[in-house]
Amino acid sequence: MLVPAERADALVKVELPDGKIASKTAVGKFPHDAAPSDGRVFVTNEFGNTISVIEGDRVVETLDAPEQPGGAAVSVAAGIVGVLGVRDHTLEFYDARTLRSLGKVDAGEGPTHIVAGPGDRFYVVDTRGGALLVFAARPKPSLLERVSLPGSPYGIAIDPRREHLWVTLTATNRVAVYDVSARAPRWLADYPTVRQPNSVAVDHSTGRVFIAGFKDGVLQLLAPTRP
Repeated sequence: MLVPAERADALVKVELPDGKIASKTAVGKFPHDAAPSDGRVFVTNEFGNTISVIEGDRVVETLDAPEQPGGAAVSVAAGIVGVLGVRDHTLEFYDARTLRSLGKVDAGEGPTHIVAGPGDRFYVVDTRGGALLVFAARPKPSLLERVSLPGSPYGIAIDPRREHLWVTLTATNRVAVYDVSARAPRWLADYPTVRQPNSVAVDHSTGRVFIAGFKDGVLQLLAPTRP
């Protein structure tokens, strides 16, 4: 498990299931997110405006990033890294192999989190704008779809096996699920959650969904039937 230790300016690798620390790598200032890709890990340094590229347990390259880089995601199949600029409201793409920037695109009014989907599609939560945004990296970075999603959307997770996308709504204490088998996400259902559901994750093997409630410090397990 990869843990960006923000106040320690380090990426920590934790062994599972025993929880032992396997390694600790110094990165940039206030690392916020980490995205692995074929032997590399891309770490966004939120207060350093950089991306640390790690191979093994050492930084091999430091890239310029959008202003205040937050969420990051990698499409392994396409070989593309997407990084959100939280302060300048942009999304920048990079070639995961050459580390070359593929360009930048506006990403709404207040983007926070990102996941990679099929092909070179990337899904971004625009928290302030109340929307789910769908982007393509090639042939040039572009916005494909904007889906209105009121309720302060924040956490996001994808289930590639079922082609489902889960988004938490922190203002209404719900989580929405979308079918992303086509270009435009299609709403399937939404469910009540714990208070202030900031984070969501999916067990790809079972389809079970895990939701972390910040307000009460609890974890919710959701085992939905297929919508």
